[in-house]
Parts: sequence; structure tokens; C-alpha cells
Amino acid sequence: MIAVTFALPEESKDFAAGGETAVWHTGVGPERCAARLSALLEKERPEYIISAGFAGGLDPGLAPGAVFVAENYSSPALLEAARRVPGERFYGRLSTQERVVESVEAKRVLFERTGAAAVDMETETIFRLCETRGIPLLSVRAISDAAGEPLPVPYAVWFNAATQRPRVGSLLWFLATRPARVPAFARFVGNVGRARKALAAFLAALLRE
Repeated sequence: MIAVTFALPEESKDFAAGGETAVWHTGVGPERCAARLSALLEKERPEYIISAGFAGGLDPGLAPGAVFVAENYSSPALLEAARRVPGERFYGRLSTQERVVESVEAKRVLFERTGAAAVDMETETIFRLCETRGIPLLSVRAISDAAGEPLPVPYAVWFNAATQRPRVGSLLWFLATRPARVPAFARFVGNVGRARKALAAFLAALLRE
């Protein structure tokens, strides 16, 4: 069995798993991810794991929708398999952080400090769990927001980390009281959709490979 992990169903809904491929949702953030993935690995041992989902861009060369493969969190054989898949994608270093990197300045500082091209909140945790158990891992992310774009709505406004659910009412109130943010939020939603489709297409091609 091959397990493909995503933080949330919002990230995986364009990906059609089939055959011996299972989709596992880990939740957002390192603590939730560690707890959920550890529980899943107690029940099943995949042949290998593909860690998939969204990431924020740190390298100005990564546009929204770009598919990014994290070389520092991928097993060599699976990394080589990814390179054989036709199409454009980017390779480099991924940084995992405990909190969302929201502002352009924070992204710039993290890029300069780490040299990472993108940032997420779960991959390092998944890598450590796989490393401990000897399970090969490929880490793939699609860019949801570019280095030069701040998040249009603060993370804590639209997502409840404790319940792992969106704060719909809070989001609507924020936008209603700040109408100037609406166009940027609409672009962000479009970028997320673009990233999700690009990620699903790459995963389908990779699994065929």
C-alpha cells in the first residue's frame, strides 16, 4: 500500500486515489500531524509515503500553482522517480515551521536564514516518523501563496487550530469589515485551486511512473 498524506481534505479533493493507494489526512501543524500519523502507522505500514499538500513560497521564483519537490525530505529513489515524470516542477529545500508565515517580510527573513524555497507546517514531522520506521518518503508541495504576497486574511481568523476546522463566520466578518481585502482574498482562493489541481495532476503522473 502507498499512503499519500495531506493536512486537510481541502488539499486532497482533486486527487483520485485508486488501487492500493490510500489518502491519509494528518491535520494542520506538527503536533496534530505527529499524533494522527503515529496512530495510522501503528495500524498499517505503507511501502512508501508521499507527503503532499500546500506550501508558501519563499523563493521569489516560485509562482502560485508551482509544484515543488523537497529534496531535503525525500528518499533518493523516490526523488529519482519524481524526476522522471514529464512536466515542469521545482526542486530544492523545504522549511517546516510551527506557525504560518504570513507576511512578505517574514517570508524574506526565513528565505535568507534557511535558504529554503518554500515553507509548510508538517513535512519535517512526517520525515522524522518515516525515518524512525524505515519508510521511504517523497515530499511534494504546490505553492499556494508566493513570496511577494502576504496572506490576505490572518491564519487565526479563518482557521481554528484546536478544532482543525475553518472559521467561516470569522472569515466573512473580517472581509465584510475590510472590503479592500476582498480582491486579494479572491486571488488567493484562485491560487489555492490552481495549486490543488497542479498537485493532483503531478501525483497521478507520479503514481503511473
